[in-house]
Amino acid sequence: ADCVHLPHCVGLVTDLSPHLVRRALTSLRAEIHYREHLFNRKKAKDLIELETRGDPECPAALVLVIDEFAALAGEIPEFVDGVVDIAQRGRSLGIHLIMATQRPAGVIKDNLRANTNLRIALRMADEADSVDVIGQPIAAHFDPSLPGRGIAKAGPGRITPFQTGYAGGWTSADSEQSKPVLVADLSLGSPQIWESMRPKAKKTENTGPNDTTRLVQTLVNGASLAEIPAPRRPWLDELSEIYDLAKLPQRSDERLLLSVCDDPERQEQYPVYFEPDNEGNVGIFGAGGSGKTTALRSLAISAAITPRGGPVHVYGIDFGGSGLRMLEVLPHVGSIISGDDEERVSRLFSDLKDLVDERVDRYAKVSASTIGEYRRFAGQPDEPRILLLLDGMANFRQEYEYSASPVVFSRFQQLLSDGRKVGLHIAVTADRPGSVSPSVLAGLQKRVVLRQADENDYMVLDQPGGVLGSASPAGRALIDGLENQIVVFGGSAQSHDQTAAIEALATSMEARGVRRPAAVKRLDSLIPLSELGDAGPGRIMLGMADDTLEPVSMSADGAFMVVGPPLSGRTTLLLTLAAGIERGMPHAAAYYFGSARSPLSRLPLWRHTATSNEAAGELARELQEAASQEATPSSRLVVMIESIADYLSTGVDNDLVTLVKSLKRNGHLVIAESETSTWTQSWPLLMEFKSGRRGFVLQPEFSDGDLLFKTSLPRSRRADFPPGRGFLIEAGKARKVQIAYPAE
Repeated sequence: ADCVHLPHCVGLVTDLSPHLVRRALTSLRAEIHYREHLFNRKKAKDLIELETRGDPECPAALVLVIDEFAALAGEIPEFVDGVVDIAQRGRSLGIHLIMATQRPAGVIKDNLRANTNLRIALRMADEADSVDVIGQPIAAHFDPSLPGRGIAKAGPGRITPFQTGYAGGWTSADSEQSKPVLVADLSLGSPQIWESMRPKAKKTENTGPNDTTRLVQTLVNGASLAEIPAPRRPWLDELSEIYDLAKLPQRSDERLLLSVCDDPERQEQYPVYFEPDNEGNVGIFGAGGSGKTTALRSLAISAAITPRGGPVHVYGIDFGGSGLRMLEVLPHVGSIISGDDEERVSRLFSDLKDLVDERVDRYAKVSASTIGEYRRFAGQPDEPRILLLLDGMANFRQEYEYSASPVVFSRFQQLLSDGRKVGLHIAVTADRPGSVSPSVLAGLQKRVVLRQADENDYMVLDQPGGVLGSASPAGRALIDGLENQIVVFGGSAQSHDQTAAIEALATSMEARGVRRPAAVKRLDSLIPLSELGDAGPGRIMLGMADDTLEPVSMSADGAFMVVGPPLSGRTTLLLTLAAGIERGMPHAAAYYFGSARSPLSRLPLWRHTATSNEAAGELARELQEAASQEATPSSRLVVMIESIADYLSTGVDNDLVTLVKSLKRNGHLVIAESETSTWTQSWPLLMEFKSGRRGFVLQPEFSDGDLLFKTSLPRSRRADFPPGRGFLIEAGKARKVQIAYPAE
């Protein structure tokens, strides 16, 4: 091991795996190509000629020492073929092999033996092995008490015995003294040895460094004093487990730093970038703990460091362990949305789709095919690139492709295919290639393959096997068949250190005046009606729309149904409608049919209330004449029927049917409310409202739209509808709305 530190030793490889063997052989072939091109350029036939000229570019001779060659050849047979190639081509280039093995039989093949001129045999186990090496049995008869005794064969008949020197001992000042002289009386019998008067040397426990260590240190010191440059290395060290993003070149949004690549064929290690204009989208595949989320964070942070490019706005959808949450402090990050927040996820994809549609038209006007071209052609250097991070593709598909909101997944696919040319790019993570549909996989032009749970997944992703394994560090990846290490910000694998570095970066960006992009907002469940403004003439303010987060209103004419289960907010909706009528239609004549116990009956809005069946029938007949007149702003009628189920199968329903028909026909407004189960019935009074296909359904079931309004509702979950939230249905379209609440 001490020899590794020698100034002319360029590397040590131990415990070779198939991947490391391929890496070493590829590097050596690259070294051969380098020397071939060098010799061709210098017009030299071999290394000796170049050395004779004294050329300063002359490379040093490269000697490869391979210990236990038999064991290596048995474990990795492909290594032998690579060594044969080096032996055949490398000699004239100054590349030489020293191979050591206990038994050459069956290991040193004929094509390799033909290229080994010098053969050395130490003590062999039997005569057959000795004959196999040097052609004679002499090496099998060496005295076992003489380690290092050997014989060298340099060619036919040129055999030279020798004694190997031993450099592993300890040489000290005492060792310079000659061995003690023994004096004895040689008489008959055993000799009588004289006793020496010299005191015996005291044994010391600390013998210090051995001769090998001292020689190595002396050579290192000598090379340093002589200022001998380090020799060219045929291969580089393996990739480090940590590369700090901040210490590597990252300057433009057209090249986002992703990893450091080990390229043995070029004998280089260099940064690898995600080039969004060329590669479009990136897929990151890896088992749990392999570094997928870290890769997404690195891309987001690279997008923050673009002094020579335009700005990048980052959005994230986190289906993992909230690993993207630490990015929210960065001012170029719009929102990091939890994967189960269907409302904001849907709004994000809706906003991005609208953005892509708008940019397609705008870019076409200046004939720009990328955002970089648009910035130049239109003189808009601050046009932001959009980077969407999606952590957890399997959960995303489960949530949005197979169940509640397939429209979200279809928009995702559209962005994946149409986003690149207008500066929108998506980076997704998946635990295995099977988690990604073929259509999505085709849209991921750049693929980063981290450690996989199944070895077959590497083949599916068109990457070599045997490179990554359970011992691979987090972030070790394959990109285009080459080994890479994902960069991290902060130079540490610890999340705490990365968070601190990200917070420091956020402070620096804010000091430079980086503007935060628009956040993806949530539709509030409590919206004061007073904050929504005026609905305009002939309209009644309802609440806030989910798709635009803008106020939404309804026209004040025709029949309007209020549908919903108990505790869904039906009474609040009626109070909101009443407040809107009072504020926006001061000249309208409003009438109430319902219960005396309802808070609606006590509103000052009503000109008359009917809180019993008799009063309801009488009021319906009285209003018939006015309802038969065409509605005008000063003569409009507004009728509100609370709990319309109370009037079914009574003597009042016929009068109400007649009244409702007249109100609808002449442009007046009639509002009726009841539970969902009531509206599924077929009473004539109910059919008058259902035929208008207009109303508001609170906390709906999926079938409510087709059953009551002949209008399909988007798939949704009951958990996404707090009290007061539902669908406003008009003109055959359903729009999610949160009802505003009136002032107390």
